[in-house]
Order: sequence, then structure tokens, then C-alpha cells
Amino acid sequence: MSLFFVVVAFAQVLKVSDTVTGLSVTGFEILQALIYSFPPLMGLLIPVSLLFATLLAVGRMSSDREIIAMSAGGRSPLQLLGIPAVTGVLLAGVCAWMLIYGEPWGVRGLNEVFQQSAQRALASGVRVGKFNEWVSGVTFMAQGKEGDELLEVVFADRRDGERPIVISARRGKVAAGDNTSDIIFDLKDGAIVLHDQKSDLIRVLRFDESRYRLDVGRLVNKRPKTVSSLQHMTMGQLLTYSQNPDKSRKNRVRATVFLHRKIALPIATLVFALLAVPLAVGGTSSARARGFLYSAGIVGTYYYLGRAVEMAARTGNFPALLAAWVPDIIGIIVFAILATRMKRGFA
Repeated sequence: MSLFFVVVAFAQVLKVSDTVTGLSVTGFEILQALIYSFPPLMGLLIPVSLLFATLLAVGRMSSDREIIAMSAGGRSPLQLLGIPAVTGVLLAGVCAWMLIYGEPWGVRGLNEVFQQSAQRALASGVRVGKFNEWVSGVTFMAQGKEGDELLEVVFADRRDGERPIVISARRGKVAAGDNTSDIIFDLKDGAIVLHDQKSDLIRVLRFDESRYRLDVGRLVNKRPKTVSSLQHMTMGQLLTYSQNPDKSRKNRVRATVFLHRKIALPIATLVFALLAVPLAVGGTSSARARGFLYSAGIVGTYYYLGRAVEMAARTGNFPALLAAWVPDIIGIIVFAILATRMKRGFA
């Protein structure tokens, strides 16, 4: 279980490192990003970790012939389900808490770290002597730099084709605004040139100090690649979103499935723990190897079956309320079959 956690943690480090590449992030912010990114992972990490841990423990008992000895003493092999069941219930509670409360907190924190880093990278990334265009239609250039001040600044905003704005200033600074989507241009001793294309009127306004706010939200509000737009929502927000008639049917279905999955995944923790017992029971190493192969198949089947049912629900071919529960229901059915065979095998 610990080894699997380390592998997943290392993979998450690589994902975070890839996401922050090119941003002026500090070591503390990378640590923050890692902490924030783990709650969204717990929904899958906890069930799969318990599945592998149970397989290893019961498989070891099977290889040491402890299960055969237990059966010879008149005890049912179904008693092996006790500890995995209790552990599964406890970890299901942890998993549910992580998905219901930890995931929205983590995703919001993760987005905030990335937005602040991207905003700071833009504000500090002015190239002197070259045109800087962060937003289409907005160009900024400074001829020189003295300390933290830029010299001979020219700023052009052509987003409104009928009323372009050109600003020139002797000195200026570029700083991050209070809002993570804002970049502030603090300019001194300059002029603003306004040109009305319709009337061909040109006005020049001189200033001693001026501040210009640029919205770069499209640049800094990009989510990490592995984060869904629904993951930052609470249960109440997801419920409201799923019932909002202004949203498209596909988005409402997606929100409904996502809402129910926050409960279905914790239930999967218990289902996986119970499934691991009959899979691991066997007297040979090949049986244990098959158990691990089966477990990999269970995880893959759970994920892809869930995705397939969700796609069917989006197209209206399956009830959205049941989509998240289908993998759990099938897992329970498979467990019942395997448990019956396990009991007969030691009868």
C-alpha cells in the first residue's frame, strides 16, 4: 500500500512540475501545489491502495496454508472478510470526506497558486527593447530599465478598433493586481492619445501619474491539465448546477454523474476490499499472480465502465442518476459470485 502511494505521489510530482514549467514559482508554491493536488487523488488512491494491500495480506495467508488450516478447524473462509470489511468502511469514510470537502478545497487552492504564479510571471517578464503582447491587441514596450522602473514606456491598446488608445510615459512599473486576473501599469509623466475613428478626432491627455489595468484572465485562469471544471464545486453547488435549466443537457448530466460519484467512489473502497479476498485466496503463487492481474483488470474496468456509462448518459441512452453507481453494482455482483465459489471450494 505504501509503495503504491509513493508511486502515485511521484507521478503527481511530475504532473505538477510539468504544469508549472515556465512559471516563476517558488519552492514553497510547488509544495503548496502538491499538498492541494492530493485530495482530488484520494478518491481513486484509497480504494486501489486498499485493494492491493488486501490482496497482499490474504495472498500471504494463502501461500502459508493458513486458510486451509482455518478451514480444517471448522471455520468458514468467509470470516476472512471481517477485517477488510471494517477497514473498507473506515477508509470509505476518509475517502468520502476527501472527495466532498477536500477536493473542492484542493482544486481552489491549486488554481490560486497557478494563477498567482502566472500573474507574477507576466508582471516580471517584461522584455526591455522588445514588444510584449500578452493579450491580442495590447502591445507594451519599454526602451530601458533602471532598478525596478521601466524607462520610455509605450503602451497601445487596439482591442476597440474604433477607439484605439496609445499611452507613452517616461517611467513606469508593471505589477500584479489584487485580483489574480489583473496586471497594473503604474505610469508617470506621460500622455494618452485617444483616436476616434468615426469622427477622426484625436485627443491628447497629459498626466503626471496614471494607472492602467489589463485583464489577463484568459492567460492566468487556465486550469491544470488534469483538473475538471466541476472539481472546485461543493455538493450544494453541483446539485444546483445539475438542476439549472440554463445549462446544456450534457453539462447537467455531467454534473449529476460527478455529484453521485463523490459517494460511489467511497463505496468502491469497501467493494474493492471485499473483492480482494476471494481473488487472493489460493494455494499457489500462480493463483496470487492471477489475483493481482484481476485487480488491475478491476481498476481498469471500473474506470472505463464508468466513463462508458457516463457517455451513454450524456447522449440520453442511460439514466444519469444511475451512471455513477453501475461499476459499484457490478462489483457487488461479482463479489457475491466469487464469495460463493470461495465458500464451496473450502466446503
